[in-house]
Amino acid sequence: MTEGKDNERSGSSWRTIRQDVTARAMSKRGRQRQVFAWIRIAVLCVLVGLSTWGIYSIVHTWESDRAAIASAVKSEPVREIVVLTNGVLNRDWVARTLALPAQTTLMALDLVALREKLMAGGQISVAVLTRNFPDTLVVTLQERTPVARIQVADGLGAPRQLLVARDGVVYDGAGYDKAMVAGLPWLAGFSLRRGAEGGFEPIEGMDAVANLLTTAQLQAPHLYRDWLFVSLERLRDQREFVVKSQEIPEIVFSAREDYFRQLAQLDYIIDATKRQLGQPALQSVNLALGPQVPVKLAQTPDELARPVGQAAPAFNLQPSNPRRTNRDL
Repeated sequence: MTEGKDNERSGSSWRTIRQDVTARAMSKRGRQRQVFAWIRIAVLCVLVGLSTWGIYSIVHTWESDRAAIASAVKSEPVREIVVLTNGVLNRDWVARTLALPAQTTLMALDLVALREKLMAGGQISVAVLTRNFPDTLVVTLQERTPVARIQVADGLGAPRQLLVARDGVVYDGAGYDKAMVAGLPWLAGFSLRRGAEGGFEPIEGMDAVANLLTTAQLQAPHLYRDWLFVSLERLRDQREFVVKSQEIPEIVFSAREDYFRQLAQLDYIIDATKRQLGQPALQSVNLALGPQVPVKLAQTPDELARPVGQAAPAFNLQPSNPRRTNRDL
């Protein structure tokens, strides 16, 4: 008992004994594996560095000296231009616009500059040029479709016809059928401003106009064929379009309402007017007020009056079935 207390006081126990153990020496094969691992890491770093330098050299040469890279790559003069388009432009138009010098090799072409040439006129919205070795240039085009036309004065004051696309871009237009262009309505009541590069800035509000014109062309072509002008004068403040047709000087459409419903109302009013009054001239039809459609006749009540002894016609423009289908229109 006394001995245990003496050991406890001195603080000596087996836990306090120093245990010096020498680390196990690495074997020869382990040292070889470690050396090979460091060699692989070094080789990988060298390969990554060489690849990065090679990519940089190619890009730098492409941007600064294309003649050098063209001489290094086997390339022949351009012998064929293949055009893929969703519109009307053909290979002859593309060849004239690009105007490639004779004996120009495929690698020597500046595709960015050629793309800008194709898109300068405004008719093309997207152009992609690719090299098809050894001697073919492939041109893929996405063209704008005209929905209306305008008339401006050129530098000499002579009238000049331009086309307007759905996105408001104004351009000359090439390759279109003359009858198709002649059937497009004219635009009025808008401001045309010159752009920075000599062209014209896009016309505002054309997307809403294009929706009306496309709906009329597809759903009521017999009405669309008679449309002469579409005025944008009320578009900004009242969200309305004013259409002038061959038979009706003023047809007011609302950009806030469904175009199909408004066209159905117009079709019914024209049919009912002809059926009940023969061939009277409608002066105006306002479709922008919903179900209530004010109509103004060009003829006076006296001119519409029947001969003495005959009853006045019962003129009713309220449709018996307001829900008209696409087939009815």
